[in-house]
Amino acid sequence: MIMKPLSCIFFFEHLLVALGLELEPCGRPRIQPVLDEEDRIYRGREAVPGSWPWHAGIYTNALFPFFICSGVLVSEKHVLTARHCLLKKSPATIRVHLGAHMRDKEDAGEESYLVEEICAHPLYQPPNTNDIAVLTLREKVKFTETILTVCLPQNMAEIVVNSETYVTGWGRFQNQGREMSPYLKQFRTKIVSNKTCNQVYKGQIPESVTCSGHDFGSSCKGDSGGPMVQLSGSIWLLQGIVSGGPSSCGLDDDPLLFTKVSYFVDNFISIYTRAKTLQEKNRVCALS
Repeated sequence: MIMKPLSCIFFFEHLLVALGLELEPCGRPRIQPVLDEEDRIYRGREAVPGSWPWHAGIYTNALFPFFICSGVLVSEKHVLTARHCLLKKSPATIRVHLGAHMRDKEDAGEESYLVEEICAHPLYQPPNTNDIAVLTLREKVKFTETILTVCLPQNMAEIVVNSETYVTGWGRFQNQGREMSPYLKQFRTKIVSNKTCNQVYKGQIPESVTCSGHDFGSSCKGDSGGPMVQLSGSIWLLQGIVSGGPSSCGLDDDPLLFTKVSYFVDNFISIYTRAKTLQEKNRVCALS
């Protein structure tokens, strides 16, 4: 089932009401991104600052913070990311930066938030099975021109094969190099069927993963945890979280791998974010 824009807005607003959170239209950037047929991250193009206002950076909580992974803001207290980004991490060791364009320099309007709790999927299996986690922030986010939420898709909604999506990140510039992008970049990609994806990866792709090609660009090391979003009418839906892909960024035909967000809306994300007690949280989380 493909989600219609109005249904998405209703679903996300219903979720926020259930959480007792302030309503703010999701998936509607105030600064519009430039959507270009040549968009890439690997060999890519710089995003318009503030045009992907849900993109989050996860850093070490230190005097000189070190970038760990990306994430995505889905409510005023919750950020989604990849589970593998948080191995051996605790809430006290990380913090979330929002409204950032430059990876290692503070931008005007950038805010950082301490993390109260990490809800990692308890059935995560490397490399890509159930590769998802929810961060709960200590404070509610203050929405601004460059800090806004993305819309969640409807539970178990399928993504149309060959439809276009966009991925953002600060990943590596070059396949063999270590240098990461200093500024946020974007690339366009197209959804590949799981049947095709499994042919490439020899049947190792679970149904909780969605795949895309990289004819127009590729994510690379350093992009993990970041959002793959899709324009539906006038709003942006979060369809995937960067999880993995081929060992050589952009240099072969192996699809990119994303955690399929719709697979986890009802059975993980909503249960955790609505939970009132530790017992309720422990039903769906490996808590830290």
